[in-house]
Amino acid sequence: MSDTKENYVLLIRPVRPADSATWERMRGDLWPDGLADHGHEIASFFAGALDEPTAVLVGENANGNLIAFVELSIRTDLPSLVGTRAGYVEGLYVVPDARGCGVARSLLRASVDWARQQQCTAFASDRAGRVIIDPRCP
Repeated sequence: MSDTKENYVLLIRPVRPADSATWERMRGDLWPDGLADHGHEIASFFAGALDEPTAVLVGENANGNLIAFVELSIRTDLPSLVGTRAGYVEGLYVVPDARGCGVARSLLRASVDWARQQQCTAFASDRAGRVIIDPRCP
């Protein structure tokens, strides 16, 4: 990539059908064990036939290249939040060349905004089996 880490421009937007091939490649990098399923799951997402993720946001650099994604859902069954609508990060990926540029942070901020728009009162993810709660929501 020609962007430098100091001069990184990022547009965060919902994924589009035209992004399918790039999203599939990035999913394959994040979840290599699911390579055979990614294409079908992406097609099902755009057809509205997939329960999760509920939404997908992508990060696009100044050159118009997708460099990251975050898959989001709404959970009500988290151990410490049973019955609470929580925006939930199912997966987050940033291409290696864009790491260290604040891309993940920007995607997570946009994800919290998305969760608020969905009337979620909490925002969470897991890391090594532990649920991480973001207190900035609502």
